[in-house]
Amino acid sequence: MMKRYLILILLAGLFPTAIWPQLARTRNDEKECVICHAQWHPKQNAPDQLLPEINVSTIIDGKPGVVSDREMCISCHDGYVLDSREVFSSKNHQRGMDKAHIKIQNLPLGTDDEIYCGTCHTPHALKPERAGGLAPFLREAVTSSALCLDCHSGQEKDHVNHPIHVQVSSGNKLPNASFFGKNDQMECMTCHPIHGSQGVTGVTGQDRSELCSACHEDYFDIQLTDHDLTTTLKIKNSTIGPNLEEQDVCAACHSSHNGKGKTMWTMQLKQTDGPNGYCLGCHSDDGPGREKTFSHSGHPIAHEQIKKDIPALGIKAGAELLCTSCHNPHQWEYSRKHAVTAAEEEGTEYTSFLRLPDDAQGQLCTACHSEQKAIKDSDHSVVRAGFQQHFKSTGVFNGQCSACHDTHAASGLKISSTNSNTDLTRSLCESCHSEAHYPTTVGGFDHPMGEKLTADHELPGYDGKLTCITCHDPHQWGTVRETSLAVDLDGNDANSFLRIANWPEPGLCINCHEDQQTVLKTDHDLSDADHNACSFCHSSHNSMSEYGILSVWDESAGETFNEKFCFSCHQDQASAAKKIPQAWNHPREYGTITHPVRGTGEWIDFPLFDRDQPSETFGFIDCFTCHDPHKWSFKADLAKTRSENDEGDYMTSFLRNPSHKTLCTDCHGTNTLWKYNYYHDPVKRKRY
Repeated sequence: MMKRYLILILLAGLFPTAIWPQLARTRNDEKECVICHAQWHPKQNAPDQLLPEINVSTIIDGKPGVVSDREMCISCHDGYVLDSREVFSSKNHQRGMDKAHIKIQNLPLGTDDEIYCGTCHTPHALKPERAGGLAPFLREAVTSSALCLDCHSGQEKDHVNHPIHVQVSSGNKLPNASFFGKNDQMECMTCHPIHGSQGVTGVTGQDRSELCSACHEDYFDIQLTDHDLTTTLKIKNSTIGPNLEEQDVCAACHSSHNGKGKTMWTMQLKQTDGPNGYCLGCHSDDGPGREKTFSHSGHPIAHEQIKKDIPALGIKAGAELLCTSCHNPHQWEYSRKHAVTAAEEEGTEYTSFLRLPDDAQGQLCTACHSEQKAIKDSDHSVVRAGFQQHFKSTGVFNGQCSACHDTHAASGLKISSTNSNTDLTRSLCESCHSEAHYPTTVGGFDHPMGEKLTADHELPGYDGKLTCITCHDPHQWGTVRETSLAVDLDGNDANSFLRIANWPEPGLCINCHEDQQTVLKTDHDLSDADHNACSFCHSSHNSMSEYGILSVWDESAGETFNEKFCFSCHQDQASAAKKIPQAWNHPREYGTITHPVRGTGEWIDFPLFDRDQPSETFGFIDCFTCHDPHKWSFKADLAKTRSENDEGDYMTSFLRNPSHKTLCTDCHGTNTLWKYNYYHDPVKRKRY
């Protein structure tokens, strides 16, 4: 026998085309076919045949398709014999299934238009180990979900449906027997077993929690939060939201198939709401989240484009700013250290579904607004003594940014609804800078507010008018002089949150008061290491007078405010001790009518004053009537050519106008020139 085989092998090598066809013809293909096609057996009609009656609805080539009938497949795939055959014991894909939700494209059906085993399988397909073979005898591949999508073509679009052909995370907790495509990709059969008793892997009834959490474990931090609608709607009025009985935490918001929008949303989205419609669906007047109604006129989001990468929030440049840019709707507290209770918990700067906390470091806000990080080292840091006293008095703790900003408020600022001040930025500043314990309390005679800003100046305002933030940038302190958190910083002209440096030259003041810069380099420029040329005489906050916001020292000569102010320097032991007027007061019994009333000019040409401020109708002569303390000469060329310590004359000496333009001629006639020139000489003023 062994010799016979060897001879055949040798002959095959010598005559391959002659020997092997003869050997192939010796195989009995008919016996292999009749294992399933019993009716093809030559003895089928013998009286002693034991074949059952053929009663099937599937007709193939004019003959009953017994082989395609489920009973034929189950006769082997029943688990009775323990071998490699897959046991078909499924309630899925049964004959007579409702096909209304599918569209069968390239697969055969029975004569009654029903799905049968042969719809997906054909035993005549190439075996898996052969090139192009599909296991187990499938008409289409399942590794690319091609077979499923032949019928379920409507489920192919990603996002509206759960995406397929994507990498499954290596840390997933799906059952070991779960099906994956090439390179561990998600396929239809990963969640939907074709054969088996369960319709979807890990799903009992309507609860998909086990399935969803197998891959999306991080999202299950949503449980017991206000976004877990299966919990929160049970303790709310049932009329304000959908009925979610027997639904799981995911299904309340997401539908794996035929959802709305890019997140498989269950609710109908309004086209006018744009990408934020997912949030607006609940956070509206008639939604289940109406206690937190969306009114986002504070921080802009609609159609706002992010100009740079924000790694801390996972945002790329060019992305649209959305609610979800700052909020993670699945995570109540970003670090998972905060225990969520089943009650309706009020959010804090650490929770509220924020992606980063608005804590003392302002992490969330400064992730985008990095230029504002300097506030942490300033006197506006919420950890400094003044702020801590303020929080203690209010009983409310705030993060670095939320202390002043309310992202969801109409104004964007944390302002009391009862505040009647139309300038909300001023109201915000004064909410702290008006308390007795705060070291920088304002509210006395301050720089005038509400003045209309001109287009010449690029400083901000509120509704086009001058306000606190016109001069101050509350986020930028300037030079930090104190590092201890236990004390508050002592500001000066070089810092104090000023938008423009005001030292050594008064850049901020001159930005608006350009005409007054003529005081620089004159004898009235009293700038030193702590003051600029303006702040030595003027105090923007808590000054001694409303007019001119002037500072004044006690124990000064003079009757009117201006006289007291001038003599604070022009007296013994003071900075102008060498220029003390010997005669200076004009008789108070003689008043006069101002230029505007007479119709002969503006009051500034020869201003008259009452005791505290200028008068536009009737007043008296004092120091500022004749002198403009900011201008060495009324002639521009003389003002510019002055050198240090020039001795003044009738053309300079900070005089406003020559004598013939004053009102002195009304009373003094031709003697006006002498009266004017020798006004401060006690002897000559009497002589003339």
